[in-house]
Amino acid sequence: MISRRSLVLAGAGVALPAFAAQLRKGEVLPDPSFDTLRETSPFVVGVRPHRTGGVRLELQAEPLAGKHVIHNYGHGGGGITLSWGCASVVKDLVEGLLPKLDKENRSIAVLGTGVIGLTVATELKRAWPELSVSVYAKELAVSSTTSFVAGGQFEPSGIFAEYVTPEAKAVLATWLRRAKTRIVELQNSGNRLLYGVAERKNYTLDQVIKAFDEGTPEDVVAKPRRGLLPFKSLNGAGREYSNWLMNPTILLPKLVEDLKAKNVTFEQRQFDTPADVAALKERIVINCTGLGAKTLFSDDKVIPQRGHLVVLQKTDPKQFYFFSGGCSNRVTSYAFCRQDDVVLGGSVQAGNDSLSIGEADQAVFQRILSNSRLLFGGKPKACVWE
Repeated sequence: MISRRSLVLAGAGVALPAFAAQLRKGEVLPDPSFDTLRETSPFVVGVRPHRTGGVRLELQAEPLAGKHVIHNYGHGGGGITLSWGCASVVKDLVEGLLPKLDKENRSIAVLGTGVIGLTVATELKRAWPELSVSVYAKELAVSSTTSFVAGGQFEPSGIFAEYVTPEAKAVLATWLRRAKTRIVELQNSGNRLLYGVAERKNYTLDQVIKAFDEGTPEDVVAKPRRGLLPFKSLNGAGREYSNWLMNPTILLPKLVEDLKAKNVTFEQRQFDTPADVAALKERIVINCTGLGAKTLFSDDKVIPQRGHLVVLQKTDPKQFYFFSGGCSNRVTSYAFCRQDDVVLGGSVQAGNDSLSIGEADQAVFQRILSNSRLLFGGKPKACVWE
């Protein structure tokens, strides 16, 4: 049966799915509180380490001063999503190298304390508890990493477009499947709150969401349900996907805590040239330096992508959803409800690696807020790029 609300919307010219079902059976979810900013640092910038052609995940063909180097970087726009899957591939590569080393020389250096480095170190210790693992980074505080300021949604949004051939899509699909397996393990372990993992419903307008619909296998993120969106004013035709939140502000500190409890050492060290890497004592080096790999290993395919976030206070326990996919005019706008806050985003500045916030950035923050208000106010066509 079509509800009165559906008839009203149809009469107003709102495009409806064929069945016009209400996605939450009439329940109305609370909008973000756009006037309630987080008390500390509500305006944030981060720089994604995007890489043209996709992630570099491979064993370097030639050893570096007798050391085996495995590269795992360039995940910008999908680091949280791909982290566990790519870490499992690194584990496989290490497994092939260990028999070539004397038992007394089986030591591994992981470069980087972002989500990529920490998940690699975690999977190595999970596979080989007695293995000597050390983590090195120019800044040891995880709050200084790009990963820490990421929204934390499982979606290969910024990276899937680099995988266009059937062979490349198959590789990405394998990483996503492996990532899902590990995330579900964490979710079902009884420790999901400790790791910031939560299953989420992700609402979008009723339009193709390429990162899901084309970039993610259906056995990882299933086809969406279609129907009427469950918000006060944003209540026209939409879609509901099921995916996960991995909140980096919870996940990263917890991984560091776990690793230290397993005798993984953390050392602050700057790496400017391959010679600095060669000077390490470990025989296997996992390069998870992200944006730093551009200079460290002369990889011009690495491109900084600067993004802005506005962080709101969470004001209602029913703020437990994602809204992504942009406005109806394809302006980027999203809202991620996390355990303790709500993150709004909607900017990509390619080639900009500045972490400083200037006057021009304030205008971007205000535009993100304005677009979010328009979107949840039921005016998704009114969002603006500039």
